[in-house]
Amino acid sequence: MPLFFVHIPKTAGTSFRLGAERYFGRERIVYDYGKDSPATSPLTVETLYEGCKDFWCFKSLCQRKRASMVGGHVNAGRFVSLFGVGQTLTFLRDPLQRMASEYAHFVRHYEYKGSFHDFYSRPIMHNRQSKILHGVDVEAIGFVGLTERYGESLAVLNTRYSIDIPQREDNLGRKRLEAKHEISVEDEAELQRLNKRDIRLYDQAAELFDQRYRLFQEGKPWAHVRLVEVKPQRVAGWAWWAGGSDERVLVEVWVNGKHLETVAAVDLRPGLCRLLPPRGGYVGFHLPVKLKPGDRVQCRVERTGQWFPLKPRRVPKPEA
Repeated sequence: MPLFFVHIPKTAGTSFRLGAERYFGRERIVYDYGKDSPATSPLTVETLYEGCKDFWCFKSLCQRKRASMVGGHVNAGRFVSLFGVGQTLTFLRDPLQRMASEYAHFVRHYEYKGSFHDFYSRPIMHNRQSKILHGVDVEAIGFVGLTERYGESLAVLNTRYSIDIPQREDNLGRKRLEAKHEISVEDEAELQRLNKRDIRLYDQAAELFDQRYRLFQEGKPWAHVRLVEVKPQRVAGWAWWAGGSDERVLVEVWVNGKHLETVAAVDLRPGLCRLLPPRGGYVGFHLPVKLKPGDRVQCRVERTGQWFPLKPRRVPKPEA
């Protein structure tokens, strides 16, 4: 099954794309950058932009072509049900720096004449990263890298998928990926107001990357995990191993800093099946409990000690 690369603009995606071309070969990659983009593959135009849109035919032709990667400026939901969330990868970037970089790109390549404020004030530019990933939990995505830590991200990604994509720095408006754009205090405050969802998403992804990178350095696998439900009578969530293993994940449930019980993530989660998770969607867990409002609940993967969520959740008060 090919990788599905969600190329969010101005997140080092071009560097990754060209590195992938060097490793896989251009002929083994299928692109979707829109009907009129010269980068879009003929296969994509024929099946998705001309006549009847046939996504299953698109997938079949990608497999017949023995494509190693499918990617482009598309939302995660476009192909995730064809290739699976485990094969899906993307890079995120500090939302304010990403916006400043995209503005510079429009000025440099499209002769945009408006001010930075005019550019980022348009609703279409608000929360760009979270809109692109809408409907696909960031915890479930096969790999999420960070532009600011591109070298480390690429090392983890290559190990995760047993590949060797080289590091490049292409299509940069600055000399280095880590170079920062200057943003005025006024613009920064307004950008933070307009992009709250992106800021929360990036902060979550950065914390996840820190945790997964530590496990990577220790030679341990990480699990895709989510504590979905915390109620006085029930705790529930889902968990599966990165890499598509069918081995079940054993989850420790901790309450107020004490290990309560260990359960196996083997329940069917129908809502996840469209993402094609491992085990046919039998990746859920639940535990009947008796908890009080204010109790702190956190889970841990038994095999590796991976905590989730990263901070304990409190049992809510009963609704009136």
